[in-house]
Amino acid sequence: MGNRKIYRMLVASPFLLLFLLIVYCFYTGRGQHRKPTHEELDQALLRYMQSKYAIYEDEFTIDQPGDVEWASGDLFYSSTGIYKLELKSKKYPTNRDEEKIVLRYNFEEDTLRDTYMSFVFREEVENKFRELFDRVFQEGTYELFIVMPNAPWPQNDFKSTITVDEYVTEIIENEIRICVMRNSELIERDMDVLLDELKEKDLGIDARIYYTTERQFANRNIKGKWLDVDRFEYEDRVWILRGKGDDDYALNSIVHSW
Repeated sequence: MGNRKIYRMLVASPFLLLFLLIVYCFYTGRGQHRKPTHEELDQALLRYMQSKYAIYEDEFTIDQPGDVEWASGDLFYSSTGIYKLELKSKKYPTNRDEEKIVLRYNFEEDTLRDTYMSFVFREEVENKFRELFDRVFQEGTYELFIVMPNAPWPQNDFKSTITVDEYVTEIIENEIRICVMRNSELIERDMDVLLDELKEKDLGIDARIYYTTERQFANRNIKGKWLDVDRFEYEDRVWILRGKGDDDYALNSIVHSW
């Protein structure tokens, strides 16, 4: 490819410019070229995120300096080929300490993926699933939370212009936690109704559903905080897994508490 053609591509696409700069940084380092420091690469990736999501008028800060991810237990090929950077958003604060906006640069495949749109659509996605679960449980008898992904889906490269409907249907498995005040003897019936709803809308789900008594539901921790404890009182827990496009679901576990 000639220099003029490369120049026209760079002028036409600032994202491509940044992307090629990152590729250049990783694949040079011999002769007169110098590999960038992690700090320099972090700043480049930070500028990339600011540019990509400029329409949201958000402000990103680095929460955890970036580094190459390593594959534990592999003595010969320990690098995963992925550089990971954790960010925070001023506009979309996290609800839990472990929630981070994750940007992963795969320098072997030349791809950039991030989890930002999960934070943008958090409330809208939760509302969409509440509409679905209102057909399974009685409205007002349960709490529902979307769990933010700790890594981007490798097959999803979400653009800043994607709609919430497109986002929900493209996710293979939306991870959800539910605490419901309901008789656990209704689990089998509930899962059949849920499967019908999921198949009708072709939604993927990875959900842990905690069945509680009225007393247990009233005594649970501060709203949402039951997600962060190892044990809280409940009658049964169902872990249901249904991938997008699947005809059936997997009940991975039903656990009796205390």
